[in-house]
Amino acid sequence: MVCQNLQKTNLSLLIVLQTLGNIMKTIIKFSSILLLSIISNAFTLNVLAENFEFKTTLVHEVSKSITPVASVDCNGNSTPGAAVNYTAIEIIPAPTSVDFKVYYTDNLGTVVYSYGPLSAAAVNYNATTGEISYIMTGISKTRKSLTAKVFLDGSGTAFESKEFYTSSANTNPPIGTIIPYYGTAASVAALNLGGWFLCDGTSIASISADVLFPDEKTTLQSIIGSANLPDLRGLFLRGIDPAGGTQYDPDADRAVGNVQDDAFQNHTHTGVYAASATNNASGNVSLSVGTTGTSAATSGSGGPTVVTSVSVSGDTHSHSITNVNNNTTSTSNSANANATETRPVNAAVNYLIKVRY
Repeated sequence: MVCQNLQKTNLSLLIVLQTLGNIMKTIIKFSSILLLSIISNAFTLNVLAENFEFKTTLVHEVSKSITPVASVDCNGNSTPGAAVNYTAIEIIPAPTSVDFKVYYTDNLGTVVYSYGPLSAAAVNYNATTGEISYIMTGISKTRKSLTAKVFLDGSGTAFESKEFYTSSANTNPPIGTIIPYYGTAASVAALNLGGWFLCDGTSIASISADVLFPDEKTTLQSIIGSANLPDLRGLFLRGIDPAGGTQYDPDADRAVGNVQDDAFQNHTHTGVYAASATNNASGNVSLSVGTTGTSAATSGSGGPTVVTSVSVSGDTHSHSITNVNNNTTSTSNSANANATETRPVNAAVNYLIKVRY
């Protein structure tokens, strides 16, 4: 019985070794996919050119075999163990030279950019993990797909390749994009992992690092120029007029996020009245209400005209003009008695901001 158990133990050990080899291959494949998805967003924005960081792990599969010790049965007879073949994942020793080449994906026969040969130190080779990384600079912006390949020790066969786009060709909304969202504020939490947040003034630092990585927080703050998300609750958005008054906004070149106070536009009311109860001669009176005061002017024959009251409150305002000779009063009103602001017809939405790619 002891002999049988020993044989079963040896067999189990071989099965474990084979299983570990398969698990390592799966991990390496998954890691490559994960690195590609992360690094595809690792662009440094410049005016005319960009950088692309290529990261990978230098490992390869090695065929090996193991021969279990001879088994001895209960009668003392020895049986040599049969060799078992398996595949191991090993770190590639430090390469002598590393070359990176970039192609247009639709023309992999023509090198567009070349970097190398580079030393192991230049690509940050890690002897413990096998990881390397290198930033390829000066890649011109283009709408076309690019493919980067890494070559080891002068080999004509690429060790690995990755497809990427320059940021100008990225079809995702850029960081800082504001959109109206026809959903409740509570439902926005489900959109956070996709990079959308409510414009409610939340501190960027308070956002979980699992949702927004530290480098992404830094990028976001540099773009929006604030340590907080914009607070657009209750606000309308208005396009910036660089020169002021050349389009529609009289305030020139307002900063992004600048909140403009509400205002009531200067305007004039003009009326015609009879100079007396028995005289049809006419004159006119005008009343101008502005942001800095109220003025009145009269012309024509007849008794004087007196401005007896001016009332401006929110979007409700009235003007009363009295002809003293015949004691007649004309009143002009614009009223929404329950309002505390001047506003257009509108529908309520929540504003969202894109915080990362």
